[in-house]
Amino acid sequence: MKNIEILRARAEEIEAEFRSIDSEAGERSLNDEEQVRWDELDAELKQVREDIAEGEAEAARAARVAESRAKWGSLQVGVSRQDPFENLEAVKRMSDDDPALIDRALSAVEKSEYRRLSYAVSDEARENATRMIERVPGVARMAMATGSPEYMSAFRSWVKALGAPVYSAEEAAAVRASLSLTSANGGYALPFLLDPTLIHTGAATKNPVRMIARVESGTQDTWHGVTVSNVTTAWKAEGSAFTDGSPTTGGVTIDAAMLTAYVTGSFEIFQDSNLLAQLPGLIGESIDYAESAAFISGSGSNAPKGVITAVSGTAGSLVTVTTRGSFTSASIADTIALVNALATRYEDSASWVLNKAIYRTIEQQMVGTGAVKAIEMTNGKELFDLPVYRSSTMVSATTSGNHIAVLGDFSQYIVYDRLGVNVEFIPNVVDGSGVPTGQRGLVAYKRVGGDVSDVDAFRLLKA
Repeated sequence: MKNIEILRARAEEIEAEFRSIDSEAGERSLNDEEQVRWDELDAELKQVREDIAEGEAEAARAARVAESRAKWGSLQVGVSRQDPFENLEAVKRMSDDDPALIDRALSAVEKSEYRRLSYAVSDEARENATRMIERVPGVARMAMATGSPEYMSAFRSWVKALGAPVYSAEEAAAVRASLSLTSANGGYALPFLLDPTLIHTGAATKNPVRMIARVESGTQDTWHGVTVSNVTTAWKAEGSAFTDGSPTTGGVTIDAAMLTAYVTGSFEIFQDSNLLAQLPGLIGESIDYAESAAFISGSGSNAPKGVITAVSGTAGSLVTVTTRGSFTSASIADTIALVNALATRYEDSASWVLNKAIYRTIEQQMVGTGAVKAIEMTNGKELFDLPVYRSSTMVSATTSGNHIAVLGDFSQYIVYDRLGVNVEFIPNVVDGSGVPTGQRGLVAYKRVGGDVSDVDAFRLLKA
């Protein structure tokens, strides 16, 4: 993170240059060179302000963690609390929102070191975990249950022993504590700072919907939310009654469906490789690919309901191309029709999600009588002033009936993560005849759901 004072100084420089350009232009309109520079400064200032806000938030989090560390590293009623994992029996009696539990979890995330186990935890992982502890009920308890170096050591022993470890006394105590503090049945929970559902490191480039959707997290099987429409306003005459403008409310319920990842490897790989360090990345990547498809076209039955599945049944949300089964460089009218079909409420907050092949087609479309290509109206990240996200899950073929582009406000698509990933060993993988193949299997599973909270926030382009 850049130094906040440097960022603030740069913001002042940009504002001074704005004033200089405006003063020089006076009453006239900006010329082309001035307009280009003005736009560059405007984009840079927006990013600088976002970086300042992020830096201030991180500084505030660091201060809270420092305060927590000081508390648990000090003497309290004559008892040393340097180890946040000391006396985990006390955690069982704490509620999920108990400040003492949250303080202990924050201190644990900050202080836990796994380097002696050949696994380094990144600062990004710790920052993400800190945010989850502060925001999501139940996460602090998970951190205490599966976040200790002893639990990490026990997990490593479990991996090396192919599910049949001989634990040390410290490892056994950590495993018993994790079972008493969580409601998991079966399997072995990934250590807290390795769990991809908790730390979400990386850009998730294969899963664009997760990047722009509203992501909720919890420890329950079902997420319950509320939707609220606009407040209605009305003009009134003197002495007349007010018009009720109460918004319409509705409920949104999202079930967390089971998503599994199955990894196989030879006996030698499981014995000789540093699988522990690779495991979170392997699981995270497989989950990413599966989610990316489900969030687009998932059925909603034992799987998330994809945005296309949720929206395609609403006639008013579909824009059909002029010539069925054809979308070419001459189809600019269809692209503009999709943009114009957006509800006014969402036209400034919408994003495109489409296959790169369809995006390239739109780039070559001619806009207006001046024959300006759409590519000249975009910087590669926006199309008609709206952000573009490419998804390999979206179809590239313009076959009649295919949904080739989604345009909408993805804050109205809700992803619900039931926190925690569990893993289990399959000691022997067999072929179709039941003969062992000389491989072990590793099954990881998590729970995730997804659905649209307001269908009117989206429009689909149908070939």
